[in-house]
Amino acid sequence: MDERTWAVVDLDKFRKNIKALKQVLQLSDHQTVRILAVVKADAYGHGAVEISRVLKEEAIDMLGVASIDEALELKEIGLPVVILSPTGVNNIKTIVREDFIPTVTYYPFAVELNKEAKRMGKRVKVHIEVDTGMERTGVPMAKGVEFVISLLELKNLVVDSVFTHLTEPDIPDSDFTEIQIDRFKEVVKELESKNIHIPLVHTASTAAILNFPGSYFDMVRPGILLYGVYTSPECQKSIKVEPILSLYTKVCQLNSLPKGVGISYGRTYKTKKNQKIATLWVGYGDGYPRSLSNKGQVLIKGKLAPIIGVVCMDLTIIDVTHIPDVQMGERVTLIGRDGELEITVDMVAELAGTLNYEIATRICSRVPRVYIDNGKPSSVRSLIGNKKIG
Repeated sequence: MDERTWAVVDLDKFRKNIKALKQVLQLSDHQTVRILAVVKADAYGHGAVEISRVLKEEAIDMLGVASIDEALELKEIGLPVVILSPTGVNNIKTIVREDFIPTVTYYPFAVELNKEAKRMGKRVKVHIEVDTGMERTGVPMAKGVEFVISLLELKNLVVDSVFTHLTEPDIPDSDFTEIQIDRFKEVVKELESKNIHIPLVHTASTAAILNFPGSYFDMVRPGILLYGVYTSPECQKSIKVEPILSLYTKVCQLNSLPKGVGISYGRTYKTKKNQKIATLWVGYGDGYPRSLSNKGQVLIKGKLAPIIGVVCMDLTIIDVTHIPDVQMGERVTLIGRDGELEITVDMVAELAGTLNYEIATRICSRVPRVYIDNGKPSSVRSLIGNKKIG
């Protein structure tokens, strides 16, 4: 493994997070709430295959992805895979062949899907998205019931689910979220009045799980919560979870510089006095944000060290003047704990001016992921393949 920069994913903590979610769902007013675990974008940067294997072990019901390629990566896991975003007609043969569950929001797509399913002698489950206010994708709410009825007439399709996306579930007292939930209930109620009973009804992503228990219905769609991160500071912390990802790098060069020397591209930082600086093996080419230039911090030897100068594609410079005995090859914590101090993905996101989602998902494929299982490293995923440890 290239020990330039690496991430550690703690599967033991991941299992605890799953159990914490299940416990809350079991205590809800609903008798049975299924779980569709969202593993799109490489499981939010944590490694979709490795994460999905644990999800299967923990008896999660379904996996949610955004694209056909993400679905194909997970086809050997053995769990139903729902493609949550609309897909193109060019993917229909693959969907039917592999028994993936597409989201359907467009009737001509449904017709072609039905034709291919008939040709292959299959019946394909579909989820129908109803737009209750996101104004992004989905069948307009006013046409939702009509659309469901039209798909029920396509005999090689099985309408397994109707769902909606909530636009501001992060806000605990959001009136609009309540409006969306009520709108969705009306669609379901109208379907039932016509003796149409849909097996699965779902609205709740991570934020709604935390803030709006009334949105649970038959299934929930946790994403970033499973990885131990809350969607926003405003979200209620009604389920206690721990971050499962840490990010590390190493010192690759040490320099002592006099006062007045410019640092990195553009010399945006100049030394204030005689300073000791360390160059790190990490940059925006690894997914570490360039926007942390001159304002981010890292942990080294249990102390905070500021980023100075511009974050480069492959390298970042920090000031270690106040930290004695820093050595070449010293481990540096970018996200995670070192001694009494911790840098969270939320802290990095705030300094970078973005969302915690983006920080996690942008950690690129050249950064190896080391997986901790049963308290010790069990495997490594890198650009050169997967490797078991021990």
